[in-house]
Order: sequence, then structure tokens, then C-alpha cells
Amino acid sequence: MSSGEEHPETPEDASGTAAEAEGPPSIETLQAQLDEAERERVQFKTMAQRAQADHANYRKRVEEEREELYRSAIGRVIAKLLSIEDDLQRAVDHTPVSSEETSWMEGVRMIERSLHSLLESEGVTPIEADGKPFDPWEHEALFTVENPEMEPGTVATVIRAGYKMNGKVIRAAQVAVSQDSERENQEQAKQEQPDAREADHQAKTEEN
Repeated sequence: MSSGEEHPETPEDASGTAAEAEGPPSIETLQAQLDEAERERVQFKTMAQRAQADHANYRKRVEEEREELYRSAIGRVIAKLLSIEDDLQRAVDHTPVSSEETSWMEGVRMIERSLHSLLESEGVTPIEADGKPFDPWEHEALFTVENPEMEPGTVATVIRAGYKMNGKVIRAAQVAVSQDSERENQEQAKQEQPDAREADHQAKTEEN
């Protein structure tokens, strides 16, 4: 093959020739490419932020559900412990004087104090009720009693202690509420007086 023989033009040579013929890209083309790249960057950033937010919300929701399950489980256990606390407190309150100093009674007091400390460590506190105005959110009225020394609607006696757990009522206090019977009778008499006058007036009208 002679050195003067012409070589066929390859695709690479053709593209290079075309590029040389077209010249460098214009400023408008470069700006369009830059805008497209910026749009894609913003889009990918938004997608990443949304995915990150969804993941954070998922973790928060899982944590809240886990805490709710824990509180529910603890609440069931606490409810059972409160019944034991009631029994121990009744045993302490109704102990005969002759047996107050016995080792058996001291053991009961020690158990009651330990249980009380355990409840406090879980955020359980007794509801103040005795002598307080009746609160339907914290108190459960079992019956009423006449007590002239108390304002009507005041808790006169606590039948069973109530408790809160971290500020939330888990068992309302069962109470007896004071009432003023004399005042109620006066109010009832005032209500009955118009009815009696009306009946008397009707009777006189019929006689005429």
C-alpha cells in the first residue's frame, strides 16, 4: 500500500469536523443547561428533604406508640397495685391498739411504705379530696350527707382514695358530699308556693 493512499473518513473524524464547523456553544445554550442542572438540583434536594422529614415523622410516631404501650402496661399494673394499697391502708387504719407495737403490724407498715414509695416513683400521687369542693373530674360522689358545718357541695368523707399518674386521673376518689337540707327545704317550699296559690285561685273560681 503506497503512502499516498487516502484513508476513509471515520465517524470520529466526522463528528470532530461537525463540531469544528458548528463552533463553541452559545451563551444561551450554556445558560439553558445551567438552568436545567439547577432545576434538577433543587428537585433532588426537595426529594431528599421530604424523605428525611418522612423518616423523622416515622421515628416520632414509633416512639409515641412505644411510650403509649408502656404507659398502658404500667397503668394496668398500677391499677392492681392500688387495690393492694387500699387493703394495706385499711389494715393500718383499723389496727387494734393492743397490736400496734407488734412485729407483725410493723411489717405491714413497712410493706405499705415500700408500696407507697414505688407508686410515687412512677408519678402516682393521691388526689386531695377531704374538705375540698366536689370536682366531678377527680371525685365520684357515692352519696350525700347533711353537715351544717360544711358548705354544700364539699367533700365530707373520702370512702376510697383516688390517684393521679403524672397529673392524669387514673382513679377518681369515691366520696360523700355535704348538702344543706334546710336550705334545700326552703328552696323547695319557695317553688311549691306558686303552685299552691294557683290551686287555691282555681278552687275559688270553680266555687263562683
